[in-house]
Amino acid sequence: MIRIGQWRERLSSWQDTTRGRMILTVVFVVVGVATLGPLCWSSFEYSALRDRIAVVLSEANIAQRNPIAMQLIERGTVTVDGVEIGSVRIQAASDQMFARDGRIGEVGYVSSFVASAVAPNWAPINVVERPWLVSGIAASLIALAVLAVWVGMAIQSIVITLATSLLMAIFWRSSQLDWVVAVAGIGFLILLFQLLMRVTLALMSSSNPVFGIAHTVLLESLRQRISIGFIGILLVVLPLIPLWIERREPLRYQVQTFISRGSGLVFVVAAFLTLFLSCSTVAFEIRDRQIWSVLTKPVSRWQYLAGKLFGISVLNGIVLIVGSFAVFLNVQMISTRAAVDIQDAIAVPNQVLVAREVARPQYRVMGADELRTIVNDQIERDSLLRQEIADGIRAEADVAREIRTRTTSEFMSSQRTIEAGTSRAFEFSGLQDASHSGSQPVLRYLFHIGNDSSHDTFPVLISFGELPPQQVNYVPVQRNVLQIPAEAISKDGTLVVTILNGGIGRDGQFYPAQWAMNFDADGLEVLHRIGGFEANYFRAILIDWGKLVFIAALGVASASVLSFPVAVLLAFSIFLAGSMSPFLALSLENYTISPDSNGAVQVFQYMIRSVVGVIRWGLAPFGASGGSAELVDGRAIPWSAVAVTVGQIGIGWSMLVFAVGLILFRKKEIAIYSGGDG
Repeated sequence: MIRIGQWRERLSSWQDTTRGRMILTVVFVVVGVATLGPLCWSSFEYSALRDRIAVVLSEANIAQRNPIAMQLIERGTVTVDGVEIGSVRIQAASDQMFARDGRIGEVGYVSSFVASAVAPNWAPINVVERPWLVSGIAASLIALAVLAVWVGMAIQSIVITLATSLLMAIFWRSSQLDWVVAVAGIGFLILLFQLLMRVTLALMSSSNPVFGIAHTVLLESLRQRISIGFIGILLVVLPLIPLWIERREPLRYQVQTFISRGSGLVFVVAAFLTLFLSCSTVAFEIRDRQIWSVLTKPVSRWQYLAGKLFGISVLNGIVLIVGSFAVFLNVQMISTRAAVDIQDAIAVPNQVLVAREVARPQYRVMGADELRTIVNDQIERDSLLRQEIADGIRAEADVAREIRTRTTSEFMSSQRTIEAGTSRAFEFSGLQDASHSGSQPVLRYLFHIGNDSSHDTFPVLISFGELPPQQVNYVPVQRNVLQIPAEAISKDGTLVVTILNGGIGRDGQFYPAQWAMNFDADGLEVLHRIGGFEANYFRAILIDWGKLVFIAALGVASASVLSFPVAVLLAFSIFLAGSMSPFLALSLENYTISPDSNGAVQVFQYMIRSVVGVIRWGLAPFGASGGSAELVDGRAIPWSAVAVTVGQIGIGWSMLVFAVGLILFRKKEIAIYSGGDG
């Protein structure tokens, strides 16, 4: 053990010398180029082959029964440069590749599907077929290795790499490939986190008091057991989540499940880490009198709190970078799993890993005068209601509000109801760019009918613009999508969708459905692509970071005047209330003051409603802003939402909470408090 310790000290000393760093840099670069260079070259070759296959497939036409289409149908192969490429798996799905006009609708996807028969097995197909991405990853890995050398982590990197490789070899020999990937992910995340921490600590080595205190906070996060516990959970559990996702589910559901669980885990771990660390780093230093040695130096109290907040915010950034990078890579891995069919495989890049804008039908809004007339008529016709108002049992304002709410809800619901055998047209606007988005727009619908039995199917005829209607059979309370022809969208971005509640039988005659059908406010949507998953995910990360900054400010401000348990309880309560604000808003809408109760009970109910209303109003943006639901649904997160979250929550609220904490902290007698009774 003594010799091992001596060798470790010698290696550490040697790697810190300029000569040692130069040698290690050359070794790492040579090994990296020798290992990753052939992979990059094979990726370029595979991409070129896929492009040649796409050229051949673009000429296939099953309606004309040309040789290319017939070869694909009969043998599941394509001949490129005299070489026949394909497999039985491709033949089984070949009949789903052709569109109504006889040509292949998704040439890009089908070419990738055919080329996958001869794809290299060293990485997921959607990674291999993007050579510039492979080259970028290879260059990044080599750059990280060189960076590890120059920040003094070369030996540590080698040890982690060897240990990870050993575990991977064990699972490889037992043919547990999923565990091989998971172990590789755990080792890489540990190395990446340590490397980012080392680089950040080096960059924050400054004589500035704020940077100095932030530097101390980062070091403290590596020493506290609770911090190491949360970070360890993230680095270990995140790569294991794909192992717990059922492979028999449709591929798009697998990807959506991981995005939801993975991004949720990253934010929850970062939030609790921030909550406990921000409270402990201030409260414990006050309790243990360590703050004396800090404030007796040329460090003001605002610099002390600002340094704590800045250090925790930087740590949050590191955790989000590492966790989000792991989520992104695992999403790419899961998306290469076997799909149920071609439609399921196409849905992943076109409906999940995408940023789509949502458009809903334009409904008529009841005017204020019309609504007022309806309310007055209902009160006038109901003699019992008028008597209750006259006796003071019910307030006329409350009665009018209830009638307005009910009337408005019924009026809007009537516009989303289609009687059996009848049709209704819905107009969508703002779709000028939908036909030029690079991905075909789709209509997503969820209908209710009868008793909403999921074991029955019902027919419906849907037509876009002036095009002939299409009949689809839908299952109630299940979301479905239908592709929208680009020519159905007018030049001004308007689309008219007509829905007929019925179907056409085998005899060609129309027959009505059994019951009336309806849908919710979000049950009929047009979605079209406006961006990619990568940029959308980056915006979601910025939203999470803005919320974490507020949690850090809340914890630091609370701990500056309260003990650790009380500060944690206060910060956690506000965090929980902010997260539940959407549910509080829904509850508040349905909460009414009972007119039959006595005065004291009504006062108490009014106080509850007022307190909850203030909490909901103040914390609504915190709960409303979040990227996980949008990412899972493939909806675009606008930059305006990022600006609101980062500006209002991350900056505005944080500065307000920080200012309140600073005012109270300046009035606090640290010496008297810290002296205690000891």
